[in-house]
Amino acid sequence: MRTRKLNLKSTFFNLLGYVGGAKATHTPLQLEHLRLAMLETLGESGSAAHARVARQLRFADDVQALWYARSELMAALAEQHGEARARQELERLGALFTGLLPAGMTAGATRTGLNGTSMGD
Repeated sequence: MRTRKLNLKSTFFNLLGYVGGAKATHTPLQLEHLRLAMLETLGESGSAAHARVARQLRFADDVQALWYARSELMAALAEQHGEARARQELERLGALFTGLLPAGMTAGATRTGLNGTSMGD
């Protein structure tokens, strides 16, 4: 007998690495470290110019929310500093997520560029 009702949402999250509804564990300190690193990368002028992105980073309630905010941060950084530097910053930030997310979420994210080619090529 099944004790838990399956639905599309629970099946999707299970594929991402959630097991029994449990998320990858992280401490509030680790979350705050990630948040500050991302906000620091955006900078004061970037936070002013991209208030929505800064707000998204400030009010993210878990590591997954910060992980998904990377695309918005990439766009803001590319507008400020160019795409090459934005990619470098996102690669640096990606290393900070190591061990804090389910393995399926980060597979290939730091080894592969946006176009699917290896960053080393």
